[in-house]
Formats: sequence, structure tokens, C-alpha cells
Amino acid sequence: MLSDVSMDVRYTLRTMRQSPVFTLAAVLVLTLGIGVTTALFSVVDAVLLRPLPFPEPDRLVVMSTDKPGKLLARYSLPNYEDVARLSTRLRSMTAYGQRLMNLTGHGDAEQLRGAVVVGDFFGAFGMKPMLGRTFAPEERDARLAVISHSRWMKAGGGEGVLGRTLTLGGQPYTVIGVMPPSFDVPAHTTEVWVPFDSLPGAATSEERTERGFRSFAVAARLVPGATLESVRHELKSLNEELLSRDDATLKLGVVRYADSLTEGVSLLLWVLLGAVSLVLLLAAANVAHLQLARAAARQRELGIRVALGAGRGRLVRQLLTESVLLALLGGVGGVLLALWATDLLMMLGANTLPRAGEVAVHGRVLLFALAVTLTTGVGVGLVPALQRSQLSPATVLGRGATEKSRGRTHAVLVVAEVALALMLVTGAGLMLKSFWRMYQADPGLDPVGVFVARLALPQSRYDTPERTEAFHRELTARLAARPEVAGVGVGGSLPAGGSLSRSGYWKEGTEDPPVRPDALINVTTPGFLEALRVPLLAGRLLTESDGANAPRVMVVSERFAREVFAGEDALGRRVSFGGDDAEGNPLWTTVVGVVADVAYAGVEVGHEPTAYVPMAQEPTTDGQLAVRAAPGLDPRKLESVVREELRAVDSMVALARVGTLEDRLSSDLGQPRFRAVLLGAFGLLALVLAAVGIYGVMSYSVSQREHEMSVRMALGARAADVLRLVVGQALRRVGLGLVLGLLGALAAHRIMEGLLYGMGALDVSVLASVSLLLLGTAWLASWLPARKAANADPAAVLRRG
Repeated sequence: MLSDVSMDVRYTLRTMRQSPVFTLAAVLVLTLGIGVTTALFSVVDAVLLRPLPFPEPDRLVVMSTDKPGKLLARYSLPNYEDVARLSTRLRSMTAYGQRLMNLTGHGDAEQLRGAVVVGDFFGAFGMKPMLGRTFAPEERDARLAVISHSRWMKAGGGEGVLGRTLTLGGQPYTVIGVMPPSFDVPAHTTEVWVPFDSLPGAATSEERTERGFRSFAVAARLVPGATLESVRHELKSLNEELLSRDDATLKLGVVRYADSLTEGVSLLLWVLLGAVSLVLLLAAANVAHLQLARAAARQRELGIRVALGAGRGRLVRQLLTESVLLALLGGVGGVLLALWATDLLMMLGANTLPRAGEVAVHGRVLLFALAVTLTTGVGVGLVPALQRSQLSPATVLGRGATEKSRGRTHAVLVVAEVALALMLVTGAGLMLKSFWRMYQADPGLDPVGVFVARLALPQSRYDTPERTEAFHRELTARLAARPEVAGVGVGGSLPAGGSLSRSGYWKEGTEDPPVRPDALINVTTPGFLEALRVPLLAGRLLTESDGANAPRVMVVSERFAREVFAGEDALGRRVSFGGDDAEGNPLWTTVVGVVADVAYAGVEVGHEPTAYVPMAQEPTTDGQLAVRAAPGLDPRKLESVVREELRAVDSMVALARVGTLEDRLSSDLGQPRFRAVLLGAFGLLALVLAAVGIYGVMSYSVSQREHEMSVRMALGARAADVLRLVVGQALRRVGLGLVLGLLGALAAHRIMEGLLYGMGALDVSVLASVSLLLLGTAWLASWLPARKAANADPAAVLRRG
């Protein structure tokens, strides 16, 4: 048996050398299909399939909401403590939240992305430190810090980092541990973890005492024997018990931590993997065309082997050996292509996906590539092998008896290619149109020429509203006086800048509803909306007179005015965001202006009802600085100006996320751009492969029917008749493929709808355009060989026989 296989391999290599054009074409097509499929699978494997780097990752869960598109919920510390005390099916429960921290002591202040934790944080995730230790239960308010591997490397590495003091927010913290590189909770940018209760004023803060102050994620582990369903049942009963102490908006649910990480990207990645699988099928169909044509060319050789006694199994094995060897060569090339394509995927936007740092072409991916290669090799060689091995010697050594069978097989492959191409090109067209709409969406402001940065004031130094207000007032005044600056302001939120805050509200003159609708609250200094050039539609903007002791006022977005005061003039109307005044009456806030809508949560989320309230009336230590450059000045040059004035006001305050507003808005389009570019590229590949496949089939068909067409022309048929015959035959097959492809696109439209912006998946203009494009491509691919046949000299062909 081994000698027979060895003989088949040697014979295959010899025939490959004799047909270098066929071999090169088949290997290149398979390299392309296997390579892009392997590259995308490496991303899917890292993000969706590979277990998390935690012990028993399936038992790690997070508290969740049932709100679609937002699995990870936020809870208050009193909520967390209630559940931790009452739950019998969850253990090692922890609450954690992200926090910006100013690191001082060496040169300019540096802003770190940190996390504050409550409870058994590291125990919940089951991670041991790489060096040192983590917090003990009795150290809930100790000024201790655990740092990330990246921060450890910045500090020079080595065990000498243990015991060092970090000055965070003006307070000394002792480093007691270093986490391994794989630990990136709650984000891959987190560099330090500290106990929440170690923060200045934490014991009396709203975060510690107010049930409505929900800013913490909550994680835990399932106790042995517990399941997600049993925990959900327990939390449902706890939810009813806790509602008497909370408002009616409290929702207690639970999902696996892995699901919360990938909830926003899993559909996208499966769609992309499905799309690239269609590309692989198209590549395989093209190679199958080549194999059929080559088997036909070897018809006499195969007939002689059958006549000499070769059995059907022997012929099938020989032909399959050839196709598998071709696929293996394509697989080797595909793996090499995948190494490059994986880096390209990261550059195009895959680096923003969760667990992107784990993407690599490793053992599991190589096994996948091998499985795809072998499956493709058998798949593309099976039909030609079975077709060529079942004929009698007389049939094989004859001439036209097998043409009908070959024609049917080629026709089926063309129909399949067109159907697959239409589905893929339609998906690409939908995604490109969606991205264009997103790109064209009005941001509601003018981002050109705006420098942005994030400010985080040390809470130990800015522990009163008066100090916070004084800092913002002095910094903005100093910057406004600079000739390089045309406008400046500080806000709680910027588009694509994070730090979103929402609050429930109710309108004056109506009953307070049990579940209040919520709006995005953006606390801003005077000048913020002017610096962004958000158009004023009615009333006025916030001014210096809207101070801490002035009447409570706000400027609202157009959508807020439309939804809350439908059919009414919003100016002068009042709403309450909660709280009472000294007499026990609701705190009312008056609308003094209406501005255009701005998509703070990102263009995909769209415009939310937004209220802009004076920062003097709602002070915050976490703000977004927006500085508009003077005409003709590059906004990037404002960084040195801002740092100079910031040092003059307070050298312990750091800048983070320094850049331009244009860059931030561009990064907000990163994931839509990633999927549009990839699906667009896959669609283009599908179009090219389908065109090549149709052209190849029609060229082969014309060459097989050359004698017949010459006879027709010798008997009086015109060149136009030959053209009509060949092109008509191709277009009938293409038409059937288009119908099947449209049915497939209709069946898959619900999958695509979750990835589109401002349009449905059954967009008639896209479906019609793609169908016409494929029809035109098919017409051209069939017309070229038909024209060659029509221009041939009948006499010369008939003389050749």
C-alpha cells in the first residue's frame, strides 16, 4: 500500500512538472483561499474560541442586565454588598471600576489608567501575581498597589519594584505585587489596582453610600454545583427583595465573563469568518473547474489505464492524490500568507478587539489550516475523480460521450460560484454603504482644529466643589488669553471620549414615573460648546453667571427638547434629575438653550437626549479639555501651550489621551471601517474569482465545441449567432445562480441587520446593483471566448479535424 501511494506521489509530481501553468494557477488560487481563511480564523480563535487565561473560566461570571447590546451592567456598592451577603450560589464576589490616577514625583505628572476594587478581586479571577502578593481581606482600606506587567517593565523590571512607593493622586501607595501579562481586567490599558476604600474620602463618598450611584462592575465565581440558571433564579428572588430598598430600575442578572467580553464583536467575527469561507469555496470551485478540464485533457491516458486493468479505486486514489498534493502546496503558501495577513488584520482594526494581544498563528490555527487544506484537496478532486473513474474503456477512448456529463458538472459549478459571489458581494455592498452613511453622519460640531485631552484632578487636593471650580476657571482663563487659542472649555464628555454619565429625569407638571427615562448629562464650563462649535438653535449657551449659587439651568440637545417637550417650546421649561432643595421640594433645572445633537457615545449608538449643565453647579474632577486652535495653527502644536499653562496652575494634574478631535472621531469609526474594508476586500475577491471561473468554463466549453461551431458557420451561421449561442448559455447559468444567491441573501438578511447603520439588510438598490454587476461581469467573461470562437476561420478548424 505504501509503495502504491509513493508511486502515486511520484507520478503526480511528474505530471505537475509537465503542466506548470495549471499547477501554478491552482496553487495560487488555493493559497489565497486558505491563507485569508486561516488569518481570520486566528482572530476568531483568539477572541471567541480560546479559553480565558483564568482558572475554570466557565465558572467566572459578571452581573448583567437584560438590555440588548449591553450585557455588562453597573451597580452601586450597597447593591453589591447586599448580593454578596445574601447569595448562596456565588463566591469570591468583587466590585471594580476604572479610575484615572495622577502619578507624580518624577517630572511632569503622568496619568495612569487604574482600577479600584472592593472584595476578593484577584480571588474572583483566580489569578496569582507574577511577583509579590495581592490584597488580603483585612487590607480593604490600606494604601497598597498591585501593578501590571507593562507598568513593571516601564519601572525597569526586577524584584526591586516591590516595596517602592507610587504617589497616586497625591497619596503614597506601596507596591506589593506585579500581575502577569495575560491579566488585563477591567481593560488591557489598566496599569495599577488599588483598594477603593484607600481613596481619600471614600468612606463618606456617594459611591460608597448612595444606592443610585451605579459605577461598579460586579464579578464572582459559581460555587461548586451551581449553574447559570440556578444563579439567575436566585438573583430574581433577591431582586424582588431588594426593590423595597432601591428604585424600580434595579436589574440583577448574570452572564459568563467571556460572553460579556465578546458580546459586541462575536456577531461581526462570525459573519466575517462566514464571508471568508465563501471566498474559500469560490477558490475551491475554480480549482475544481481546472481539475475537470485537466481530467478531460487526460481522457486518452485514463482510458488506456482502464483498458490495461486499472480498477476504479486505483484511478480515484491517483486523482485524489494529485488534488491533495495541490492543496498541500496551497496550504503551505496559505500559512505563509496568513502570517502576513494576520498582521494586516491587526493594522486594519483587529487590534481594538478584546484579547487582540493573543492573536497569533499557533498550533491550533495550524491544525485548522491543515484540516481546511485536506478538506479542500479532497473536495476539489472528488468530483473529477469519480467522474473519470466510472467510465468504460470504450467510452473513455471515444470522443463526445462524456461531454454532456462534463457540461452538467461545469454548469453546476458556475451556478454555485455565482450564487456564492452574489451573497458575498451583497454583504460587502451593504457594509460599504452603511460605512459611508456613518462617515457622512453629521457629528453636530466642527472637529477641525480642536486639541483634546483628558484631565483628572487628584481628589485629595480637590476635595471641595470650590477648589474644583477654581481650577477649571483658572486653567480655561489662562488658555483663553493665549494668542494660539481661539476657544477653550472643559466638559464631562467628548464624542468618542468616554466618561459618559446618564441620569433619570421627570418633567415638571407630570407625575414622577416609577421608571424614569434617562438622558446623557454633560457637565461643562462656559466656552465648551463654543470651542466645539455646536450650533445654537434657540435661547443661549452657558455663561460665567451660571455659578454655584445661581438658579439651576441647562442647555439641552435638539432630541432632548423634541422628546421631552414634544410640540412645546422647551425654553423656560423645567425637569428634575432627582434630589430635593432645603424645603424638601424637587430640585428643578430650567432649560435656557437648545443646541444641535452630538453623538457622544459614538456614531453607531447615535444621538441621545443630552443635557449640558454648568460644571460650577455639578463639579467633577474628571473632565475632557477641548481647545480650538487659532486660524491657521495645527492643533497638535497646542499640546506644549496646554502643558505650560497646566504646570502654572497645578503641576500635579496630568494630561491623558492627548490628540485632536478629528483623530478621535476617526477612531470611533475603527470597527465599522474594519468590517467594511474586510467585507469589501472579500467581495472584490469573490467578484474576481467568479469572473475567472466563468471565463475559464466558457473558454473550455468553446474549445470543446470548436468543431461544432465551425460546422455551423460553414453552413451559414453568422458570427453574431455564435456569440448569442455562447453568451446565452453562460447567462442562463448565471441567471440561475443570481436567483439562488438572492434567496441566500434574503435568508441571511437578519444576521446582517445587527451590523448596519441607518439602513436595512434588504436594501433594494444594493441588491439590484450587485446583481447587475455580476451579470455584466458574467457577460464580459463569456463574451471574450465567444468572440474568439466567432472570429475563427471555419475552414482552418475543419481541416484540423
